Amino acid sequence: MKFPFISDLDGYFCEVYANYDKLCILPGYRMPKMQDTRIDEFGRKYSFTLPADTMNLAKQEKKDELLALLKQKMTDKTFSFTFRPVGFGASVRDFFSRHTFKKYLREVCARYNTQPISLGEYLEVDGDIWKKIVNGKYYPSKNMIFSIALAGHFNYQETKSLLAVCGYEFEYEEVKDVVISYLLFKSVFNPAMVQAALEEYKLSNLFLKA
Repeated sequence: MKFPFISDLDGYFCEVYANYDKLCILPGYRMPKMQDTRIDEFGRKYSFTLPADTMNLAKQEKKDELLALLKQKMTDKTFSFTFRPVGFGASVRDFFSRHTFKKYLREVCARYNTQPISLGEYLEVDGDIWKKIVNGKYYPSKNMIFSIALAGHFNYQETKSLLAVCGYEFEYEEVKDVVISYLLFKSVFNPAMVQAALEEYKLSNLFLKA
């Protein structure tokens, strides 16, 4: 059975997904007009380029058919590493910085009356590795940050900040980033619904316990 929210996710995906190289090669995709002209207040005609989102699936007449074709070609090629070690220089910098993953994770968890270490109960991660992530010895991978956000029921802005302090950002050319952003914006944290969204878009390599 498909959850009703998947159709809403599909609509969001069509509006937000920005990998135009993949969209343009879909059979049946109609390349929109990207140049236009206007007349200014002095009666002079000038040309301008339309914004890139003019190419979004949402603006295609057969967007549902095109999205179905795109889904058929989807494979998750993102790395599944849980962490990357913090080098000596970064460790010294983090010690003096107010903006580190360790500090910000504690701040966010405090808003939800929980402790960072307790999130490990919901994640497929070795206990010692998780302690080192929480204590700032390791930086979490992007997939791990997504997993932490879903496990902790964090919102989009909190997750964006967690990504930023580790040198990442939401990239809307990536299917996973679009789907995760939707789940966070809509507060979709029910495990079955999260799993349904991931399966719909053929996403894997997260660290959420089943």
